This record gives sequence, C-alpha cells and structure tokens, in this order.
Amino acid sequence: EVYERALLYDSNNPDIYYNLGVVFLEQGKVSQALAYLDKALDIDPEHEQALLNSAILLQELGRPELRKIARERLLKLLHKESTNERVHFNLGMLAMDDKNIEEAEHWFRRAVHLKADFRSALFNLALLLADDHRPLEAAPFLNQLVKYHPDHIKGLILLGDIYINNIKDLDAAENCYKRILELDPVNIQGLHNLCVVFVERGKLVQAKTCLEQAHKLAP
Repeated sequence: EVYERALLYDSNNPDIYYNLGVVFLEQGKVSQALAYLDKALDIDPEHEQALLNSAILLQELGRPELRKIARERLLKLLHKESTNERVHFNLGMLAMDDKNIEEAEHWFRRAVHLKADFRSALFNLALLLADDHRPLEAAPFLNQLVKYHPDHIKGLILLGDIYINNIKDLDAAENCYKRILELDPVNIQGLHNLCVVFVERGKLVQAKTCLEQAHKLAP
C-alpha cells in the first residue's frame, strides 16, 4: 500500500516498481511480480536488481522462450558488473536447463571462484561433475562445501558415495554418514549408506543390526 501510494507522487520511479515486484514475489504472486519488475526495466533498462531478479524468476518458470530473455538480462548485467557471483550462478542454472553441461560448468566455476563459500554453486557444480562421470573432480568442491557448510546433508551424501565407490576410503565415507546422522538421526539415506560401509568392511553382524534399524524407520 505504501509503494502504491508512492506511485501517485512519482509514477516514473523504477525503484518503486521494483519494490512492488519484490513484495508480490514474497507473496508468491509470480505474474504480478514479473509485471512490476518488467515495468521497472521499461523505465530504466539498466536497473541491476530488476534485471537479476526478473531473470531468476523467468528461469524458475521453466519455459524455453523465457529462458532466452533471462539469459539476455543476465548477460547485460554481466557486462555491467562482472564480479557478481549470483549472475554467473544463474547463467549456470539456465545452461543446466538447456542441458548444456560444458557451459553450466564454466559459469558455476566462475561463481565459486568469485565466492569460495557459495553454497548452491558448490553443490550444483559437484553434482554436475559427478553426473558427468567425473567424481574425482567433484570431490574437492564437496569438501569445500562441507568445510563452509558442515550441515549440508545432500553434499555429505554425495561426498560419502564418492569416497565409497571411487576413492575407496571407507573411513572418510563413514565420517560423512555419521555427520549426517548427527544432524538428522532419522535420515534414512545416511543410515542406509552407513550400513553399506559396515558391509564393505566385512562387519556383517553390525551391518545386519544397522539395516534392521533402517528398515524399522522406513519399512
């Protein structure tokens, strides 16, 4: 209401339209949010926050024709400000949506280079590398992720899998799964994978007890 009242006095202020867009975004009213962000860009095509947030919104809608517009807006922003890690990250997400693995990897690596503790960029880059059959390249990024974010359960699960299947380091894998269970004692995947470590070690009685516990939690 305050921003709408402000428009009565200053109807050509892009910041007011941008802020209205953010308010509607917070309320989950995506189409209204986008309309106001676009209006801010009509008035000021260089409005950095409107460029970034509208591009993220367009990407999340998942339609190919909107991804093209989102990419154009992010590249425009990149030309203005090349050190914003979020711009690189969202270009990576767009490339992932277009199944362009090589380009996505490039943008995620740039985002991580700019911000060493960028949680989403680290995980998405590691996941991309693991899915591309390059688990040993993924491992350092996962270690970096859990160093800065020791509560990242999905990162710990992926790292543990790589330790078991590719690096053959059962101690490190066990540490990952025990950390997951510290964070979430009923995490079935973490518990099951810990049982697998016991199997790999030949501790079959311990593995049996562990699997029975997992089965009890998730019949």
